[in-house]
Amino acid sequence: MKYIVSILLTSLLLISCQNSKFEREFDCNTPSEYTRTKTFKDVLGHFEIEIPKSWKTELYYDEYKSALYSADTTKQLRETYIIDITWHQGELVLNKDFEVKVAENATNNLRMIPVKSGFGDYLGHPAYYHISTGKSDDLSWNYLEIYVQHKIDEYYILTAKIYGSEFVNERICSSFSLFNKLTFLK
Repeated sequence: MKYIVSILLTSLLLISCQNSKFEREFDCNTPSEYTRTKTFKDVLGHFEIEIPKSWKTELYYDEYKSALYSADTTKQLRETYIIDITWHQGELVLNKDFEVKVAENATNNLRMIPVKSGFGDYLGHPAYYHISTGKSDDLSWNYLEIYVQHKIDEYYILTAKIYGSEFVNERICSSFSLFNKLTFLK
């Protein structure tokens, strides 16, 4: 009996160690796996990511940023989520002032209520996450933002827009599973 309990505890510990601090905040214990994926590369060649082939994916760029937007358009908006991965040219200082600015932006500009946030490492880099909730046209939604400092003058913003009030945590965890497939190229 002790042997079985010890194996279970070791397995649980190994699984939880594979998740980032941010994922553990949302109890993301079972990563979502997507079959039939396609690797997309941003226009400026800063990152690539595996996205399910059936998802609608668009790319955008200008001289200061390069972005990828993707969503499962085969599902109702209340059942899916929209992800956005954007590389930015510029300095990102992750500190208490930054945390206050992100919360103020969520409250004042997006008209949302901050729910949870924190500093840590994500994808091997210093990072900050923030999640807020709100309503738009009688539809509740949650907004996950992850700021990742990649270099002194470059950073990434990973976001997930989750509409509806059902299975929110599961869709947040699925977003993390996709974001974990991100590879920095430069």
